[in-house]
Amino acid sequence: MIHLQVIFRICLMISMGMVGFSIVSACGLDARADDVVDTTGGRLQLIVGNVAQGTAHLGLAIDLKPGWHTYWRYPGDSGVPPDLTTETADNISGFKVEYPAPRRFAEAGDQTIGYTGKVTLLVDAALTDPSKSAFLTLHVRLGVCKEICVPVDTTLTASIDPAAPAPPQAASEIRAAAGKVPVSITAGADMSVIRVSRDDQVKPSLVTLAIKAKPDELTDVFVEGPETWALPLPTKVSVSTDQSLWRFALDGIPAGAALTGTELRVTIVGTSQSTVQTITLP
Repeated sequence: MIHLQVIFRICLMISMGMVGFSIVSACGLDARADDVVDTTGGRLQLIVGNVAQGTAHLGLAIDLKPGWHTYWRYPGDSGVPPDLTTETADNISGFKVEYPAPRRFAEAGDQTIGYTGKVTLLVDAALTDPSKSAFLTLHVRLGVCKEICVPVDTTLTASIDPAAPAPPQAASEIRAAAGKVPVSITAGADMSVIRVSRDDQVKPSLVTLAIKAKPDELTDVFVEGPETWALPLPTKVSVSTDQSLWRFALDGIPAGAALTGTELRVTIVGTSQSTVQTITLP
């Protein structure tokens, strides 16, 4: 069986003109420039919310068909994360993307991380001159998957008028998505990593995280390393009344990479709130 990530990359090469056109239909590519794009697995829309303190709050609204999913910024064992870049940016000096808390999937023997149903990725665009209108063309590449992964390679446009009121539905969707983005937290608070240990007696080394949270409030834990690392997903190994232990191997890292002192980003997904915390490997 061909790995899903391999299929995605082949189709992405087609979309970029690197592979012959004869098999494009098998990949279901769509490259229509508009603020709404229908794809094989669902619909994408670039929505515009309010403008505050020189920042335009937009959202990439993804509405997936039943049975389909897409990936988080760190996809897990396989898959390709969303890639958002600007093609045209008039009166925009930069932007950042924030992701609502994801869930994990079992996919062709792998564990991956992402979303089903409806999800809105937050796009905050900084206006060069907050008193003037702006225009953005966003180039979006992402994978939507069911039995196979289908790449989406398209552009979405948005006109931004700082003086105009935000459309109520778009503003509501963006506020709802913002409420699902993990909040930064420090050790000791609820939904935080309170202890990190490393066992080098086994190969690869094992890292154990003690997380302060009631069992019914904690849903999942994800760990991201430096850009060149591809860490496996943590496994829950024990639970008590106010904390749980999660463990993962230091696998999928470059040969010779420094371990001690390396910073990792831990996302803790909860039933009512999700958090993100930077920890340091001992």
